[in-house]
Amino acid sequence: MAVILGVSLAFFVSRESEKSKLKAEFNQNIAAILEEVESDIYTFEDYQIPDNKAKLALMKEAIQMIASQTGGDSINAKMMSFFDVNNYAPTNITINSLISSGRLDLISDFELKNKILYYQNLAEELIAQGDFQVSFLMDQITPWFVEKSPYFMGNLNYIDHYKGDDSAAIMIFSLHTSFVENKIRKYEAALENAKELRNMLEKYKSDKGIE
Repeated sequence: MAVILGVSLAFFVSRESEKSKLKAEFNQNIAAILEEVESDIYTFEDYQIPDNKAKLALMKEAIQMIASQTGGDSINAKMMSFFDVNNYAPTNITINSLISSGRLDLISDFELKNKILYYQNLAEELIAQGDFQVSFLMDQITPWFVEKSPYFMGNLNYIDHYKGDDSAAIMIFSLHTSFVENKIRKYEAALENAKELRNMLEKYKSDKGIE
C-alpha cells in the first residue's frame, strides 16, 4: 500500500511540475509576442510608413518631370526612389512557434486567439505584397532604366536629351506608385491591428496575473 501511495505521489508531483513548467513557458511566450508587437508598432509608425510616403512623393515628382519634360538633372535622384524598396512584415517568431506546436490553444480568450491568427495572416499578406513589388520592379522598371542608363549615368540628361515616347514608361511608373500607395494603406492597417493586439495582450496578462 505504501509503495502504491509513493508511486502515486511521485506521479502527481511530476505532473504538477510539468504543468508549472508549461505555464511558465507559456507566460514567457505571451510576453515575447507583446515585445515583438511593440517592435512592429515602432517600425511601422516611426520608420516604414513615413519612409515609404517620402519615397512615394519622390516617385510622383519624377513621373511629373517626365510627363512635363521639366526638371533637368534633379530627376536622377528622384528616379532612384523607385529602386529604394523598403518592405516590412512582422516576423511573428513566437506566434509561429505557438501555432506550429499547437500551444496557441492554451490561450483561453477566444477573441485574442483569433486576433493573433489574423495578425499572422496579415504578416503573410505583407510578405506576398513585398515580393510582388520587387518582381514588378525587376521585370518592368529595371529593363527600362537599363535601356535609358546613358541619360542617367553619363553626360546626357534624360529631360533635355531623350526625345522618344514616354507614355509607356509613365504608365509603368504610375502603376508602381499605385502598389506603393496600397502598401502604405496596408501598413497603416497593420499598425492599427498591432496596437489592438498589444492592448488585448496587456489585458490578458493583467487578467491572468502574468508578470
